[in-house]
Amino acid sequence: MIERHEHLGKLVTDATAQLSTTSSWLVVSTSPAHPASAEFNAASGKDVQRWVGRQVADWPAPIPLGGEHPDVRTDRLSFAPPRQPGRTANSYYYEFHSDGSALGGLQVGTLQNSPPAGEPVWALGEGAVAWITIAMLRLNAAFAGHVSTLGEAAVQVTVICPVDPSPTVPIQVWNHAGGVYGPAGKRQYTSVSSARSAVDLTTCLSPRLAAAARPFLVDLLQQFGVSEPRHVDPSGVVRRQHFTGHDELIHAWADAIGIPSEP
Repeated sequence: MIERHEHLGKLVTDATAQLSTTSSWLVVSTSPAHPASAEFNAASGKDVQRWVGRQVADWPAPIPLGGEHPDVRTDRLSFAPPRQPGRTANSYYYEFHSDGSALGGLQVGTLQNSPPAGEPVWALGEGAVAWITIAMLRLNAAFAGHVSTLGEAAVQVTVICPVDPSPTVPIQVWNHAGGVYGPAGKRQYTSVSSARSAVDLTTCLSPRLAAAARPFLVDLLQQFGVSEPRHVDPSGVVRRQHFTGHDELIHAWADAIGIPSEP
């Protein structure tokens, strides 16, 4: 499994070139312990494109992943928004590899002024970190199943910090715990350690999905001084009321993918 974790590190490093350096990203990557052996072509790329579109249709935020033709190589399919005039970077990025590995990244966070000094930070919403981690972990596991390599896998959840503009703006986790959107923990960082573990991907296609994702949330959030995730309880139940303003969307999504949720 050490080899698979090293493989993930290389995937993340290589993918970073595709991500905007002016915002923060949440990246979830997986690498099966027993890799598949397949090759992609134009036809299989279209099949995976349609499959991805079905997988993300129930996500609680409209991410148009799968709405575009992938970049097809024999060992990899990559999805990103079409380049448009005036847009210099992607808002999402996904890679599916022929060995069953997968890597997904979404832009997260907004620039805010952190009290009491009012200094700028990238405010990373705790709820966004929770649902995106769960959703991408499930999509990655589903892809492993799609290429017949379900089972134990190395998993890595990474927050990639922006490096532009200079000086670098730190990241801070925010939530609505105090009744208004504000800092959830006092710590701010310009680099964050990845959360890594081995996971049975079969679990990530079951009602235990949120329970499998929770340790990664704990590892990431504790770095920012947040002791316990509010959005997934210790038994793996999604707590909808903490997704302030989005509880009905979360409810519909949780029901659609078969994971337990409570108000």
